[in-house]
Amino acid sequence: MLGWAREFLSQPWPFLTLAVLAGVSLLVHRPLAVRLGWARWPTLGMLLSAAAIAALTLPPAPTGSGVPLAPGVSVSGPDGQVFAACLRSLTDPAVLWSGLVTVDSLGERVGNVAMFVPLAFCTVLAVHRPALATGLLVLAPAGVEVAQAVLGVGRECVGYDWVNNATGALIGAVGGGVVRLLWRRFAPSPTGVS
Repeated sequence: MLGWAREFLSQPWPFLTLAVLAGVSLLVHRPLAVRLGWARWPTLGMLLSAAAIAALTLPPAPTGSGVPLAPGVSVSGPDGQVFAACLRSLTDPAVLWSGLVTVDSLGERVGNVAMFVPLAFCTVLAVHRPALATGLLVLAPAGVEVAQAVLGVGRECVGYDWVNNATGALIGAVGGGVVRLLWRRFAPSPTGVS
């Protein structure tokens, strides 16, 4: 996995994607938070986390990643068969279960879990409806997997990645929920009267 990560990060696309999306996040977090009545700093954390996820999951895969691409082509575009295989993977109980119990490629699994923890943590702190946000965050990784299949950038759409990402989203949401509850309980009242 480290060789793949080194090769992936040596390409310009992940850094460029992160730089552009982080810049957009810095520009829009305050107006977005004000408009929606969200907490400002958790909104920034949420947007920067989403930018990092996009930078890690959407640029083309390294050429030596083992994911088949057309010869000499780094981006092949949408393919109906790949999309159908993706949907089968995302709905196959055996594939989904393997995301919970398999100990193979532990580094990749930990990375997939950890990727969504900060996003969910910050989102739960930022928004007014943390339960709804958590539900959407559990489904969001399936959207990432489908996007990888539809974009045809040499990424593999697999259901166990969704399970691992969704597990990270749940961990982050629980952590954010605990902080939210503790803040409500122990934060000084705005009027100075308890």
